Amino acid sequence: MKQDKVIGPILLAFAAFMYYQATKLPPALFGDVGAGYVPKIWFSILGICGVALTVTGFLAGRKHRASEADTTTDANARQALKQFFIHYRFVISGFAIFFFYVLLMKYIGYLYSTLIFMPVFMWVLGPKTRKSIAVIALTTMGVTGIIYWGFVKVLKVFLPSGSLF
Repeated sequence: MKQDKVIGPILLAFAAFMYYQATKLPPALFGDVGAGYVPKIWFSILGICGVALTVTGFLAGRKHRASEADTTTDANARQALKQFFIHYRFVISGFAIFFFYVLLMKYIGYLYSTLIFMPVFMWVLGPKTRKSIAVIALTTMGVTGIIYWGFVKVLKVFLPSGSLF
């Protein structure tokens, strides 16, 4: 698919950038595994998925071109771009929300940015009903509190506190 040829390289570039950022995390105080170990594994897997998506997109494009001639006009290109954004609107909005979450975390810290990020992310991607508002609120407070308590109190790991506070 044409969309895979676009999303795949974007995913690969994002994974490469985040892997590079993970290399900047502090080394281990004791032992061999530092703070960047697990993120490097996840971003490597994400990069491999991006490569696989790109390759399958190009292979599918070859099969499509072999079966019928490509007669893309300007109107067809605009329609295809519109369909691309409609089809991937949740992926694009998810990346945008996550980008602002990371940016916001730098200024107001983990706790407050997560309390903003989680309900916005769940509202955009999830169902929009009255019941979902309660579920989103409880999930946000519960998950944020458990993660904060687990890392700060139990594991003694410092979470970002932000530059404004």
